[in-house]
Amino acid sequence: MPYDVPDLPRWIADAVSGWPGAEVVPYPDWGAQTFQVGGKHFGRFALLPDGSSGLTLKGDPEENAALREQYDAVTPGHYANKRLWISIAVDGDCPRDVQLECLETAYAIVRASLPKRVQAELG
Repeated sequence: MPYDVPDLPRWIADAVSGWPGAEVVPYPDWGAQTFQVGGKHFGRFALLPDGSSGLTLKGDPEENAALREQYDAVTPGHYANKRLWISIAVDGDCPRDVQLECLETAYAIVRASLPKRVQAELG
């Protein structure tokens, strides 16, 4: 059953649009806007279980753990591997610049996992 797809905040859309090969893909089955590079997901924007808007992003497990300890707004990834993904309530106590850094890190991790040929095609 498709869900309403939330509108993506401009600051997130602007960041994603600036990275080679990154795209925002609506995912009605998840009620989310997903972020992809080379056809692989590196994050999504959707409602979290508490009803707040949130980012769910791939990250380094140790950095993810540190962020969860530092900010109440950062929790284990919603509907994702709890070690490799985090969810961030965008209007919580985690600063926007930290959220953008996490978004860019997620992009970099997934882009680096793509075949070298695909990475070269992305520019």
